[in-house]
Amino acid sequence: MTIARAARHFWLPVTNENERGGVRHAFRGPRWDGRPADSAVCGEQVALARPSELDWIHFPSCGDCYEILKSEQ
Repeated sequence: MTIARAARHFWLPVTNENERGGVRHAFRGPRWDGRPADSAVCGEQVALARPSELDWIHFPSCGDCYEILKSEQ
């Protein structure tokens, strides 16, 4: 069984530029390839950077990304 490329996604913590903290967004593709910016599944255009371990722990998942991916199943 193979997974269609369009169905693959990854999550990545993204810091908030305007306030402290951030959120984990989902992005299309198998993994982050180092690109500096991308459009999240929810449509938000965000800057990407290598997250810290604490970002993974403290940043909540984007509810919109989650709901969109859930509806695609």
